[in-house]
Amino acid sequence: MDLHTFSQDNFDPKDWINNVFRSQEAQQNRDQYASSLVMRLQLAIQEVNNALEETSQQVVGSLPRVLRDIESLGHEVAVLKNQMNSVRQDIEKVEHNTAASMQTLVKLDTLKGRLVASSQALREADNWTTLSTDIEEVMEGGDIEAIGGKLVALQNCLGILTHVPDYEERVAHLEGLKVRLEALASPHIVAAFTHHNLDESVKYARLLRSLGRVSQLESYYHKCEMGQLGAAWRGGVEGAQLSATPTWLTSFYDRLSLLTSQQVRWCGQVFEGSDPNLLLSRLAASTLASLDPPMNQVIAAAIKQQEEPLLFLVTVKSTGDQFLKDLEGTLGSPKTAHRNATYMSNEDALYESERMVVSGVLKPLQEQVAKLQEYEEAQLLSHLISADIVKSDMTETLRRFREYCSKLTTQAESASQRCLQLTNGWCFPSMVAALTSYIEQFAGRLAQAARHVEKQKASITDDWTVFTTCLNLIQAAGELVMAVDSCEHTLATLFTSAAARITWEATASPFTPTPDLLLTPATITLLRDMITKVVDEDGRVLERSMTECLNQCQNSVEAALQTITSPVSSQLAVLPDLPAWQANPGSSSQLSASFSPQEYITQIGQYLMTLPQHLEPLLVNHTPALNRALQESNTASSSSGRIVSESEISAADFLISSVGQNTCRMYTEAVLRIPQITTTMVTQLTTDIDYICNILEDLGVSSCEPLDKLNTLLKASPEQYWKVAPGNNPRLIAAVRQMRNIPVQS
Repeated sequence: MDLHTFSQDNFDPKDWINNVFRSQEAQQNRDQYASSLVMRLQLAIQEVNNALEETSQQVVGSLPRVLRDIESLGHEVAVLKNQMNSVRQDIEKVEHNTAASMQTLVKLDTLKGRLVASSQALREADNWTTLSTDIEEVMEGGDIEAIGGKLVALQNCLGILTHVPDYEERVAHLEGLKVRLEALASPHIVAAFTHHNLDESVKYARLLRSLGRVSQLESYYHKCEMGQLGAAWRGGVEGAQLSATPTWLTSFYDRLSLLTSQQVRWCGQVFEGSDPNLLLSRLAASTLASLDPPMNQVIAAAIKQQEEPLLFLVTVKSTGDQFLKDLEGTLGSPKTAHRNATYMSNEDALYESERMVVSGVLKPLQEQVAKLQEYEEAQLLSHLISADIVKSDMTETLRRFREYCSKLTTQAESASQRCLQLTNGWCFPSMVAALTSYIEQFAGRLAQAARHVEKQKASITDDWTVFTTCLNLIQAAGELVMAVDSCEHTLATLFTSAAARITWEATASPFTPTPDLLLTPATITLLRDMITKVVDEDGRVLERSMTECLNQCQNSVEAALQTITSPVSSQLAVLPDLPAWQANPGSSSQLSASFSPQEYITQIGQYLMTLPQHLEPLLVNHTPALNRALQESNTASSSSGRIVSESEISAADFLISSVGQNTCRMYTEAVLRIPQITTTMVTQLTTDIDYICNILEDLGVSSCEPLDKLNTLLKASPEQYWKVAPGNNPRLIAAVRQMRNIPVQS
């Protein structure tokens, strides 16, 4: 039987029994199989017990021998300890007896070293004299490699002669020789670098490096490449049409990008010990900084020839972004084939040089980005001017105005996209300022329409198209507010998203664009303020535009209502001057009591009763813009600030209610201008007021204040006047008292 299973840590008797009884033998006769299994287990237990007993006896038998071995080992350790103490004493004795001899040996060794150094210095001094004499002959021969070998030997000699009195003169002499060699080699170095001859470049690079002139070597390389790149830039700019797509800039960036990608491995072979990424990034930065003419001047000249400056700038920016992306792929990440511990120490210098490249690409745009508001405003206003909204026909003007409202959101989104593409959203404050001016100019068209409608108030009773024009004016005002609302939502969403992506410091990668590369400090402050207002404080992006549009909306509604109520105001204008109110009490011309309203009030009533039929289209067609304009007007004029929603009152009912309220107010003011009235006049006046109040009630006007209060004060008898007067407007109480000649309450 296999007993290995019983020794496992996760042994489970139930699982073992179930597994055993799954065999075919167990299935045939379970009882017999179980008995056989129990017997085998008992035998196995007996065998284990026997083995344990035998092992125990062996252990007990071997214990005396183990104890003897331990005792013997302890004795040997004691002997070894005594021997070690003896050796330590012998060593201390030797050190004590030979200390003076060791000091003498050290002094002799130091003296030997000084003698050897002096001997070598003498040999090198003699060698310096010999080499100095030979170098002139070699110089005349012009063999650059031989001259280099001699100069390296002189340099090695000079390293030994640091303590000689004329050391500084020797250094100056050697430096002069190096300069002469460099002058001889410079044409060959320039030719090798210009044609990218690897073998020649490596040869001269090793020569200058052996002489400690690495910086001059890199300077030669930079001058050669910058000369070719500068010539390519001048040729591209001078021969290109600056008014077209900036192919001249794309071509230059492509050449610079191709050069860096091809030269990484080449520089690693030529400039041993230098970081090729650092070398090439400095080359790119120096090239961009030394362009003639400067890039910002070329862009400024090209902008003057553009019909759409922003589109041109966006193209220039995208071209630069692609160049930086390609350069980051080439130089941005460490190249394991060329980097080691020495290169790692240059990471700060590499970061700075790559950052200078990014600045060299983006800084030339800063001057033009500062004019974004000017360019954006001009582009937006050109769309507005081309729309030609204002026409001699006011109906056509309002139709065009309403059609253009639907384009506001598209224009705002287009302006936002241009801002995002050009500045990653950093110039949103300037773009919003341009959009605000654009919306104000557009809203000014509505103000012109409102003034035109006001001039037509005299003809509304003869030409009911004026009434329709008033409704169109209100609807246009509502569509303007709704359009600005839509713009606000679009801009807020885009700006919030852009603000979340702004990186103020390029800590992750030097190629990360940051606002300081494109914006002036003042513009950065505006950007931070806008982020605080819109993102942190949940403020409006187009707060100024919305305020202006709401004012225009209220003015338009007021102009429309004044025009609609002009027939009423014209009839009420003659009320205080009627002959009846100016007759002396008791005269024959005094107005006789009548229970029928006068002609002026019946004409007002007839006009009011015609309003529902002209407003009937509003009851059938849903006009959200009209409702919005009336809501905003009601909110602005209501002291409670409560908005009348569409579910509470329709646009038609609202207009009828507004006309009714205006009628009550104007009628009250007209009555209060009557100098004096008699009891008979009061009866006629209250009859007129009751007539107009009944008409307003039929029209659904819920309240006729202050006309109701005026009617109450007119109907009250002189004795009851001061009982009903409390609670009314003091001006109204005083004016009616004077008209009726009621004594002042004592």
